[in-house]
Amino acid sequence: IPILKRCLKLKFICKMAVRKARLGDMSALVRFNMEMAKETENLNLDVETLQRGVSTVLEGETAAAYYVVEEANQVVGSLMLTYEWSDWRCSNIWWIQSVYVVPSARRRGNFKRLYAHVREEAQAAKASGLRLYADMGNTAAHATYEKLGMTSHYKVFEDMFTSY
Repeated sequence: IPILKRCLKLKFICKMAVRKARLGDMSALVRFNMEMAKETENLNLDVETLQRGVSTVLEGETAAAYYVVEEANQVVGSLMLTYEWSDWRCSNIWWIQSVYVVPSARRRGNFKRLYAHVREEAQAAKASGLRLYADMGNTAAHATYEKLGMTSHYKVFEDMFTSY
């Protein structure tokens, strides 16, 4: 209700809904990933590789899932979940990846709604918690995650075998 009141106060109709992505969301998810890579890391992703990657998730061929947020029945944001087994906790840690909200739908609570939905599902599934990583220069994203109560004492290291 608070989000709906805020939407009405801002004089636009805001019917937000979060759901698991389906095959019909493929083009939006590919577009979001392309735009996110360009915006956050100035990368131009290979479209064919990205389409195969998104399709692999949507068709259930890997341990990952996409969630989308809709505003007035239009997909305006998404995230992908992957899972890391924690032997220390004997449960999965859910990793949030590939976060994107279209610029015109930012600052309206769309990511907050996505995050709350995924957080609730993770708790119901007895996950240990949620993690995500963001490019070191993406300070706007850092502020968003911190505002939701996320913290970290880790630094992520990588040894990638692709050019990006």
